[in-house]
Amino acid sequence: MSEHAALDEDDREIPQSHSGPLWKRALRGLVTLAFLVLVFGFVLPQLADYRAVAESIRSIAPLEWLLLAVFAGWFLVAYVFVLRATMPTLRLREGFVVQTTATAINNSLPAGGAIALPITYSQLLSWGFSPGAVTAALLTAGVWDQLMRLSLPVVAVGAIAIVGDALWWMWVVSLVGIAWVAVSVWIVARVLASESTARRVGTWLGRLVSWVSAKIRREPVDMVEAVLRFRATVRQVAARRWRSITVATLANHASMAALFLVSLRAVGVSGDDLSTPWIILAFALGRLLVMVPISPGGLGLVDLGFIGLLTLGWGSGADTDLLSAGVLLYRALSYFPPIPVGVASWLFWRVNRSWRRDWRLERRGETAEP
Repeated sequence: MSEHAALDEDDREIPQSHSGPLWKRALRGLVTLAFLVLVFGFVLPQLADYRAVAESIRSIAPLEWLLLAVFAGWFLVAYVFVLRATMPTLRLREGFVVQTTATAINNSLPAGGAIALPITYSQLLSWGFSPGAVTAALLTAGVWDQLMRLSLPVVAVGAIAIVGDALWWMWVVSLVGIAWVAVSVWIVARVLASESTARRVGTWLGRLVSWVSAKIRREPVDMVEAVLRFRATVRQVAARRWRSITVATLANHASMAALFLVSLRAVGVSGDDLSTPWIILAFALGRLLVMVPISPGGLGLVDLGFIGLLTLGWGSGADTDLLSAGVLLYRALSYFPPIPVGVASWLFWRVNRSWRRDWRLERRGETAEP
């Protein structure tokens, strides 16, 4: 029997890169470049004076730069602890390498996730983790991350209401958001707890997907099987580790929000100008624009979203130069450092063979925790 024939079904779980043919990649690159030129060359200069922005950043005191460096450093490593919560045997250096490599790709290339995911699998498999364990860990981390993204705006609106700065539409958003988050958490919890519920959810999704597939002339998808596989995969990790995953995910999102807040305060946006809950709300809503795959990491689109939301919170007389300075400082600290660090991590992984293991023999991540 050949080596490939001897492999078990786990091999099918290893994703492949779907970056597409060269002409499509080139077209995506041109669209991204045109979009960035439009945003930073034409739109943003209408909102802020780059010289005033630079002056605000130059005025930051050395102690404030030190504080920014601390928050930026924590931002860089926070997601490592989410990975370790889903894969307890993952070593810190392994988590750092895989996290920074994926972030560098996502921040450098349009739709970089299609390239980052198979590289993430390759790295984790090279350290002895089985494909099934990797799939379970990454899928669980993704589910928790999305639930936290949905929850953060609701929490921010609630905090704004408490301090008395809420506008009428925030109450609507808050109520809808609370209902959406509650339903989402309840559905995920029920799917994980009950196979019959998972089948019912799969049947409902199947009808919806089949209707959409018929409209676009595609074959229907068996969503019952997909939901059951999702349930089986996530339960491997969530059953025992949901508390630690929740704490780690919360800390990761808090690290991003804290860096955003500190960046704005460092350039001179005071609490009288914008309350902390307003800043967190702008951050939470603006980050949702990352899901629009126009540019790597939502560059440009997310920045405009941040500035617009902060301007709305400031109200009349908003200093868009100051707000732009804080937003661009945050983006510089969160977006660019992971790229060289991630490239160095990838090169280190490529040349360092001493920590390589055969996952077919070790199958890390599959041993039940005591």
